[in-house]
Amino acid sequence: MKKLLSCAILLSSFLLHAKEDKMNVLFIMSDDLNVDIASYGHPVVKTPNLDKLRSKSVLFSQAYSQYPLCNPSRNSILSGMYPGTSGCLSNADQLRKTAPNITTLPEAFKKQGYEVISTGKIFHHEDPQSWTGITNLRTGKLQPKGKPYSFYRPAFDERQTIGEGRNLTDGELGFMTWRSVTEKEEILFDSRTARWTNKHLEGLAENKKPFFLGVGFSRPHDPFFAPKRFFDMYPLESIKLPETPENASEVPMIAYYDVFKRAFDKMDTQKRMEFVRSYYASISYMDEQLGLVLDKLDELNLSQNTLIVFISDHGYQVGEKDYFNKTLLFERSCRAPLMISSPKLKTKVTKVDKIVQFLDVLPTITEISSVPTPETAEGRSLLPLMKGEKIKWDEHAYSYVNADRSVRTKRYRLINWRGQKEALYDHQRDPGEHFNQVDNPEYKEVLTRLRSKLKEIPEFKK
Repeated sequence: MKKLLSCAILLSSFLLHAKEDKMNVLFIMSDDLNVDIASYGHPVVKTPNLDKLRSKSVLFSQAYSQYPLCNPSRNSILSGMYPGTSGCLSNADQLRKTAPNITTLPEAFKKQGYEVISTGKIFHHEDPQSWTGITNLRTGKLQPKGKPYSFYRPAFDERQTIGEGRNLTDGELGFMTWRSVTEKEEILFDSRTARWTNKHLEGLAENKKPFFLGVGFSRPHDPFFAPKRFFDMYPLESIKLPETPENASEVPMIAYYDVFKRAFDKMDTQKRMEFVRSYYASISYMDEQLGLVLDKLDELNLSQNTLIVFISDHGYQVGEKDYFNKTLLFERSCRAPLMISSPKLKTKVTKVDKIVQFLDVLPTITEISSVPTPETAEGRSLLPLMKGEKIKWDEHAYSYVNADRSVRTKRYRLINWRGQKEALYDHQRDPGEHFNQVDNPEYKEVLTRLRSKLKEIPEFKK
């Protein structure tokens, strides 16, 4: 009997320690955020909370989205799969329909007994199967199990806010609207997201069950609604628009979403400056809400056992190439922030400059957390790079947009538009991607090599 009692005590102790050893995960995603933040060297945009997170994180300076559009990119990140493999190549595609046999990132933690909650926009089309609970941003309560929920509904409520603003395309593109909010900022999407996230954190801290909490901020995604104090940070006269060299190579119209491009071309200098200002204000507003969540994590003494991942779904053009949106295969659309803070990781590495892909995030998080990586994941764990291990790392990043393809290597980017047009950029000489070297004989060997590399990109198999 004593021996049985002793075994029971040992087993109980083992289970208790196993539970305590499970690291929580706070997975934070911003929407349409490029690298215009201080942590990535931007001289103007103010993001004190991201700066604070960066001070205890490994920052990936060259991280790339596999599809610079919300739904395909998020599905790629959360499945660890190339868009060509999963079949998600538009905002309309449903991941569970195009790839029914996958296990998503939050679902992998759910299978290990974690409390897995989504607040705000994580998936573009929310996926009930991935979560134990999805937060209704109107009520703060979790949706009934398995019931779909659209993040768009509370986003539409933002129109009830009051403040100065206007549409920058005379109504041609409804989303190109900014508002400097003076009343009712509490109903803004990100204010609600932060508020309900903190309520969940309080409950999770009390419950003491390991958790995976997905927090999806909608800014700086358009429409650019943010409290007035953030617009005041960026006086219009201080805004500088990107410059294009007079002898820059022409970008073919096939590279753009032509309906958007025609509307953008009608915007005068004043409207363009207002756009940039609104984008910056939206970033700083998102940063403030992020800070509320990080402060709550500290207040509840959860920071020492919580892995924090901060990522955007893709980059964004803020006037570069005369474009004010995503969906291009240039650097500004594809490159985006990625920071990972692991309190239990002993490393002197604070920044990784190698080319990495967003689909690498899933296997990285699962490996750090000792959670089995889904067999369908195609990415590579970034943990060896975070530890500073000397390993062979093939530096390349693939990106899709519809029938267009791109490969980014340490020095070059090759873009192929529907098999009709090509562009080759040398980032060592031309970091702004202004000069197309496709017809330059000096780059013949490079072009041949990258064309071959581009053929390795997984294509959508119908």
